[in-house]
Amino acid sequence: MVAPVAVTLACSGLAAAQASAATVTVGQPCVVNPNPAVGSPMTVTGAGFTPGDSITLSSNRGGAYGQTPADATGRFTINMPGPILPTINPASAAFVLTATDNTDGITASTPFAAANLAVATNPAQGKPSKRVTWSFSGFVGGANIYAHYLHGKKVTATANFGRAQGPCGTLKKRAVFYPGKAKYDVYKVQVDDSRRYLATSLPRLVATLRTHIHL
Repeated sequence: MVAPVAVTLACSGLAAAQASAATVTVGQPCVVNPNPAVGSPMTVTGAGFTPGDSITLSSNRGGAYGQTPADATGRFTINMPGPILPTINPASAAFVLTATDNTDGITASTPFAAANLAVATNPAQGKPSKRVTWSFSGFVGGANIYAHYLHGKKVTATANFGRAQGPCGTLKKRAVFYPGKAKYDVYKVQVDDSRRYLATSLPRLVATLRTHIHL
């Protein structure tokens, strides 16, 4: 009767050791959704799981979900959709991703962040000279955020809003709708982190500004 008890304890100790050794890591410092309605792919790696077992990955909220087998060394790498934030506006949020071994229940968790690539003003419209609150998210942390105003193919003005903050590149700044004297009712606006206008800049957002000159 002693032997079965000893074996059971040995197995439990092995499972506990495996559980404590298991790790999971999200490859991006911030998972950015260029389309706020769709979770952007994120690269997830794990180690310390049972070789050959199926691993389920899920976020505590936002709907991130994936499934992959552990390889012969107990490791895995998967590209899976990230979480969706509950707004399409500029926003970032903290999440927790948990990897669970579907056979023996070994788990590992890690915090990570996600953000929308988005720009918005409050209020949403007004005269060109009206000062409004600009909100940004999903840009490169530590880089300046610029808005390039174009009429046709000509750049008519560029505004520097300052440095994006944190891994999810967020920023709020009070500024006018249009820097300078607006001559046209409609401008194309490209927001990016390049001092000079480049149509291929990444990340970038392109929108239409209606200046309401006659308001």
